[in-house]
Amino acid sequence: MPKITRLGRVMVPVAGQDEAIRFYTTTLGFSLVADVPFGGNSRWAEVAPPGGGASLALVPPRAAASPAG
Repeated sequence: MPKITRLGRVMVPVAGQDEAIRFYTTTLGFSLVADVPFGGNSRWAEVAPPGGGASLALVPPRAAASPAG
């Protein structure tokens, strides 16, 4: 079975991108590596830890799935 040897990006759903950016950069010391418009009213925000490694894409949560029934 192939092994994972590298991880590039992890998508993290957040309630507010501005607050999440502030937390990761101010509290945890991450760097903001991307903050650009994405689609209609969306944006792509990405932070990374000091020294590199996997980055975190801070994305709005997906709409809750409605229960079938």
